[in-house]
Amino acid sequence: MALSRRALLSGAAAGAGLVALVPASPALAAEPAAPGLPAQRTGLRSLPVAGRNSVFSRSGAGPLYWNIYGWAFPHNAPIPEDEWQANIDWLARDFAPYGYTMACTDGWIEGSSRTTEHGYVVSYNDSWTHDWAYWARYLEDRGMRLGVYYNPLWVHKAAVADRGKTVVGRPDVKIADLVVDGDFFASDIGGDSLYWIDVTKDGAKEYVQGYVRYFKDLGVPYLRVDFLSWYEDGRDSGLGRVNRPHGRDNYLTALSWMNEAAGEDMELSLVMPHLYQHAEAEIRYGDMVRINADADKGGWERLSGGRQDWQNMWPNWFNPFGGFTGYADRSGRGQLILDGDFLRLHTFANDDERRTCVSLMTIAGSPLAIADTHADIADHGWAYTNPEVLALHHQGLVGKPYFHNGTSYADDPSSRDSERWAGQLPDGTWAIALFNRSDAPATRALDLSALGIKGTAKVRDVWKRQDLGELSTVTVELPAHGCLFVTVAPTDRCRYQAAFAAWGGGAGFANSLPGHEAMGYARIAGENQSVTFTIRAPHAGTYRLGVRYQATERGRLTLDAEQPDHTVVSAPRSVTFGATGGKWATLSGEIKLAEGENLVTFMRTAGDTGSIALNYIDVTAR
Repeated sequence: MALSRRALLSGAAAGAGLVALVPASPALAAEPAAPGLPAQRTGLRSLPVAGRNSVFSRSGAGPLYWNIYGWAFPHNAPIPEDEWQANIDWLARDFAPYGYTMACTDGWIEGSSRTTEHGYVVSYNDSWTHDWAYWARYLEDRGMRLGVYYNPLWVHKAAVADRGKTVVGRPDVKIADLVVDGDFFASDIGGDSLYWIDVTKDGAKEYVQGYVRYFKDLGVPYLRVDFLSWYEDGRDSGLGRVNRPHGRDNYLTALSWMNEAAGEDMELSLVMPHLYQHAEAEIRYGDMVRINADADKGGWERLSGGRQDWQNMWPNWFNPFGGFTGYADRSGRGQLILDGDFLRLHTFANDDERRTCVSLMTIAGSPLAIADTHADIADHGWAYTNPEVLALHHQGLVGKPYFHNGTSYADDPSSRDSERWAGQLPDGTWAIALFNRSDAPATRALDLSALGIKGTAKVRDVWKRQDLGELSTVTVELPAHGCLFVTVAPTDRCRYQAAFAAWGGGAGFANSLPGHEAMGYARIAGENQSVTFTIRAPHAGTYRLGVRYQATERGRLTLDAEQPDHTVVSAPRSVTFGATGGKWATLSGEIKLAEGENLVTFMRTAGDTGSIALNYIDVTAR
C-alpha cells in the first residue's frame, strides 16, 4: 500500500490533487447523485497506515548485494576475516559497478561473544581482528555499505554472565535481568550460546531497540533478522521442537519494536517467519520476508524441486517458484519484498538454469543476493551483470504470475501459473518471463491481451539483447529448465492495469465480471484495502486521469499520489463511484503528479463505502 507513515504534506502540496472526477460513460448517467460530483478533501494529511510501507518496499525490488553464505554453508563455519576481505575486494572490482554495493554477513554467529557495555556484539566473530565499525568504513571507502545478520532478540551468554553489562539507557537493569534461565536459542537441539530476550521483562524494549539503533549508528542500512519462527512457537518443520515457544503476542511486540527503531533508515529483512495469516504481522512490521527454504547446496533442486504444496509453517513453500507465486498478492510497491534467498550460480548445471534463476528473482522483485565467492564463481559472473536485466531491477520491477482466478494458491495450486509471469514498469512498458520447470523441452506462451494490449507491441529479448519484432503473442520453445525474458513496449503506454498493481490490506484479484481488460481486475471491498499504481511522469504537472471500474451500488474511495520517499504530491481526496448497472464505466478527471515516480493509490478508508472493481487507469498529459 502506498500509505504514508509521515506527515510530509507541505502547503504547496495541500492544493495539489484531483481536480474533479466526473462520469464519462453513458452507463453512469442513470446514477443521479454521481454526475458532476467533484472529488472532496478528506481532511487527511496522508492515507492511514496499514503496513510498514517504508521507502524500501515503496521503491519496489530488493537490494543487490553479496552474502557470505556461499563460503560459510559449505564449510559449516564462520568466514575467516581474510576471506571476507578478499570477497569484498572482488565485489568492489567486479560487481559494485553494476549496483551490487553491499556486503552482508550471515549465520554461524555463536562465536561472537565480545560485546559492548550494553551486550551488543562488536564483530562477526571473535577470531576477527577488526570490529563492525572498521568494516563499515572499509566498505564505505569503496563505495559500498555493510549489511548485518543478527537477531536483536539474541544476547550472548557471556554478556548475561557479566553483571557489569546493563541495558542502554537503563543503568538500573542488568542484561542478565532480561532472560529466563535455560531459554537458549535452539536449546532443545544443543544450543547454549545465545539466550532469547524475554520481551515481558522491564528494559527489554530498550535492549531490542538499542540493538537496532546500534547497527544504524554504525551506518548499517540492512538487518537480516533470522529464526523468527523458532522464537514465535519454538517449532521447525524438519526438526520438531527446537526451543521454548514465546507466543504470538510476544512475537508481535518484538517485531513492532524493531519496526519502530528501524524507521526509514534501515531495511528489515525477516527470515524464517511462519507467515501465519498470510504474513499479516510481517507486512505490518517488515520490509522483506523469506518465502522459501534455504538455498542450501543450490542448484535446480533448490530453485524448483522439493515439496510442491503449501504448509502452515515455515517454509510455507519449499522452493522460490512456489513461494513467489503463493505470496504474489502480498508483493508490490509498499507491500512486502519477497526474498527467494541466495544465488549460487556455480551450482547450476548449465546456463539455461542460471538465466532462469536470475530471471525468476528479477521478475518477482526479489533481492539479487550473490552467494558465489571469488574462489568458486568461475566464469558465471555474466549472469549477474546483464545490463538489460539489471535495468528492470533498477526500475523496481515486481511482477505477478498469471492468475486464473482469485482463489488462494495455498488452497488451489491451479489458481496461478508459476511458469508465466508479467509485470508493468513505471513508464507503462512491460516485462514477461516464461519458464519451463519440466525436465523436457516445452512450449510456453502468453497472449499480450493478458496485459490489456490490443494488437501488437514491440518485444525484446533482454538476455540476448535482441529485438524480436512486433508480436501479439509471446511464444517460445524452451529447453528443460530454460526461460525467455522479454520487455514489451505497447503503442499506448498510458494505461496501467490494476491486475498487475500492488494490492494492499486484503484487496485482491478477481476476473469473474465479463468484459474486463487484461487477465482480470482488482477489487476493493473492505476498510484499508487499496490498489497502488506506480507511474513515471515525464514532468511535474496536472495529468488527465481515467478510471475504468464497475460497482453494483454507489461507493466512495480515497485517492492520493505520493513519491516513493513519502512526499505527498496529491493530497487525499474522496472520489465517488456511481453504480454501473452491471457494466464497466469510466470516471474522468485530473491529478497532479511529480516528475519521476508517483505512487497513485485508491484506498477505502474508514469514511469510505462500497465494493469497487478497478480494471485500469489511463494517465495522459493535458
